[in-house]
Amino acid sequence: VFVFDNDAEGREASEKMSAFRLPSNMGVILLPEMEALRLFPARGPEGITNRDINGRAAAIECYLDLEFGGRPPPSVTWTNYKRDIDTYQGSLDHKETYMRDFLQQTAETLADGNYDATKICVLLDALVAKCHALASAA
Repeated sequence: VFVFDNDAEGREASEKMSAFRLPSNMGVILLPEMEALRLFPARGPEGITNRDINGRAAAIECYLDLEFGGRPPPSVTWTNYKRDIDTYQGSLDHKETYMRDFLQQTAETLADGNYDATKICVLLDALVAKCHALASAA
């Protein structure tokens, strides 16, 4: 299964992949759209405004716990215009810090509930569903 970010780059890559005829045991998914990403602080020419970043800036780091670690509120910055799909690509500010926090988690720290893995679970459910659909079709 090819998994692409739920951002402009991922959408563009997914659309290009649709031109290929994949074997029946292969598939493509975008990270799932999330309600939590519909009103997300985004920095652009107008300053910071709440925007729906699904399909534009929701890379995998956006599915991590963005409230963990006592940082300022998360935001994305619009980085470049994707002419082929007529939208702007954005990037989560300080995404590497969210990634580092996640990679430091253990089964025990995840189980204690201090780290919110809800969005990761939704992502994993979507991946398992795609794998199940591929296996059922074979």
